[in-house]
Amino acid sequence: MTNSAGVKGSPITSTLPFVLLFFISMVFHELALESINVVYSQPPYSFRYLTSSITLFQFGFCVILPTTLSVTCAGGDVIRNFPREWKQFFVYVKLSAVVYGATALATMSLGYSGVTYVTKVVFKSAKLIPTMIVGVIMDTRAIKAGNKNVKKKHYSVWDYGSALLLCVGAAGFCLSPKSDEDALMEDAKSDEIMERVNNTQGPHWIGISLLIGSVFCDAFVPNISEQLMQQGATGGRTKAIHRKVSGDDDDDEEVEMKSLLSSNNTDTNNSHYEQSQTRKKEGLSSASLMVNTNSIGFCLLFLSTIISSQLLPIVTFMAVHPHFLLLHLVVGSGLGTAVLAYTELIKRSGPAFAVAVATLRKVVTVFLSYIIFPKAMHTHFASSCLVLAGIVVGFIGKRRR
Repeated sequence: MTNSAGVKGSPITSTLPFVLLFFISMVFHELALESINVVYSQPPYSFRYLTSSITLFQFGFCVILPTTLSVTCAGGDVIRNFPREWKQFFVYVKLSAVVYGATALATMSLGYSGVTYVTKVVFKSAKLIPTMIVGVIMDTRAIKAGNKNVKKKHYSVWDYGSALLLCVGAAGFCLSPKSDEDALMEDAKSDEIMERVNNTQGPHWIGISLLIGSVFCDAFVPNISEQLMQQGATGGRTKAIHRKVSGDDDDDEEVEMKSLLSSNNTDTNNSHYEQSQTRKKEGLSSASLMVNTNSIGFCLLFLSTIISSQLLPIVTFMAVHPHFLLLHLVVGSGLGTAVLAYTELIKRSGPAFAVAVATLRKVVTVFLSYIIFPKAMHTHFASSCLVLAGIVVGFIGKRRR
């Protein structure tokens, strides 16, 4: 899980810049996002299309930023690797659907009895372990499919123990501790609230099932992303041509899925970085993956904004209020940079490491809030100890290999 540090051929200096870039970009993104919501969602502005404008800039910069960097620094590999056939493009449609499912299922779960925001946070904070399990299963399927270059990921008991401590600690950090007085008031009203909720919402088990589905969608996204980057832009096409020439009648749908499940994954025994670097020029770049995936959502969102007559009011409001435009630029560029750094972490160090970094980022954000706005830590002290214990256990497991 932390296989990129202290390994020959994979110095921490090669991964640390992307970790720091991810952390810093998310801080700027969240600060600007909070500023927009606080200032422009209330009088005297009360901008009606705030959600649409923010989402448009978030998706837009996840396409524009990597494209610009590719054209200026990488010779335009994003343009060369962009799918030109529907069957190639459909692979990214399916990936986009999984990304959408991770968010949509979690949101839908809140409409069912017993599923609260707290429940959602706890489930979402535990996605590191499913990411590890899904990675092992996908590697196993790739080996059974006949790909001899795949080495199955191996996670030790120490790795799973470290992940469990990180997940529990992160879940505790994401919860907002309430005062004793607030807790007593909630207890006094709990019977009335629960009766009202149970009469208006669906069955509890459906909501939990939706949350589980959301977590596993989160687990599939980085693993599929890794395989797409390792497979490269032409891997699926090469396999399809070979099968047609050899007379194999398997349909193209199966070829595409096998191209996802048979890419050159590596184990976590400190070899992921070295092998990913040797394939760096052959695989799909993180910028190309971002553009191929997010261009679908951006195009659909842009069209829906035009059709619903929201684009002109958004542009007009930005022209009248330059500060509104500036905050949107920070939101978009911050998220675009963070996603690019996160995708590069997946390519260099594997899905589990990237998800662990994203989990720790939430912890650091809460911890910084205690520094900027001093307050009692309450239950967050215990969460801090769990996160620290998870990091220590991870290092102990690494030293025992």
